[in-house]
Amino acid sequence: MRHLLNREPEHQTESLTQVYELGKWHESRGHLEEALKCFKQGAVPAKLVNTSAGTPQTQKELALNWIEYGRLSARLNNYEEAERSFRQALCFGMPYTATALKEWALLLHRQGISDSNIFSQLSKELSSYSIAPSVFGCILTEIGAYKEAVISFNMSEYTDTQSGIDHVRCLIIDGQLNEAMDLLIYLNHKRTPFDWKWDEQYEFISLATFLCKWRLSGSLPYLPASEDDRLKLARAALSVGMISEAEFILSSEGELGEHALIYFLYSEGYIALAETRLQQLPDLTQIQLSPYGTKVQFIAAERLYDLHEYEKASKMFENIRLSQSEHTNARFGEAACYLQSALLSLSSRVNRINCSRTIKEQAMEYMNSINAALHIVENTNWHTTWTPAQRRRQHGIGQTSLLN
Repeated sequence: MRHLLNREPEHQTESLTQVYELGKWHESRGHLEEALKCFKQGAVPAKLVNTSAGTPQTQKELALNWIEYGRLSARLNNYEEAERSFRQALCFGMPYTATALKEWALLLHRQGISDSNIFSQLSKELSSYSIAPSVFGCILTEIGAYKEAVISFNMSEYTDTQSGIDHVRCLIIDGQLNEAMDLLIYLNHKRTPFDWKWDEQYEFISLATFLCKWRLSGSLPYLPASEDDRLKLARAALSVGMISEAEFILSSEGELGEHALIYFLYSEGYIALAETRLQQLPDLTQIQLSPYGTKVQFIAAERLYDLHEYEKASKMFENIRLSQSEHTNARFGEAACYLQSALLSLSSRVNRINCSRTIKEQAMEYMNSINAALHIVENTNWHTTWTPAQRRRQHGIGQTSLLN
């Protein structure tokens, strides 16, 4: 097993693609310094120093290696090197320019730089690299800089419905409901029969229009007759910060509504609110099997895992796995618990017992193998993840609660 976990790919790293793939392989196993070297090698190959040279495929490979080198540098807290890498990746044109600018914005946000300063610094790059303001607006939306995103969106005309929807979200969260309504009407009239995403987009436009009318009028005209439609409306409300509306919509749905609300709150980044409601539930192991009941159990197991209560978490993941064998994330969560417990046990034994250097080295080898396995499990993305904008909701940013 150890041999399999630590065996490197058999191919020779001659092309930029192979260098990139080897870098991703090392990163997935926690070999971060080795991965960094691979991405740097792929970003600045010995035989191709001029970044404007080569085929479109070569340009793609160079751009991807620069972006990954920047991401990993940021992960290793080398912020200056990361910023230089993202600036370099801007040179390769779309879509790499947009990806690099997004990573740059995330880097600045991670450093605690204010939204207004991020907007001021990065907006200077728009004209130099032919970046549309609407693209910049979508990037600012992802980090939760809603006010600045609105400014950027206001400088552009839409070429796609999704950018308009992102603009609507920002306007609602920023409290500009009349402006949001005007834009929703425009997007609704802009419908084309050839837009394959239209059904999903129209659903949000319809739900957002309902919510804005509710807020603006101060009274609820009606609630959808269908349970499924009420659940969708509540989820849409939380996605634009309307917590009170979501609570009201689900308040008459009984146990299903409470479970759905906890799941929606948690998924949208309102972790503290979700956890408060979770703690008020009776014995979680007695929750009847249902789509949202299982999701609530999984959230409870995740929270235990995040609090390093691996034994308790593993039992909850096991219960989910035994009741629903197709629940893959529960399987990976259970495996992660066992691996974390093994690491803690080995580390404790090494620090507690006086043993020979050989035994300590052997224990460290075991720990490295377990770490590699843990990285593989984590790369399955079994754990809930949140966008930077959603993470800010944990601290109250982006929340509105103006229900009349």
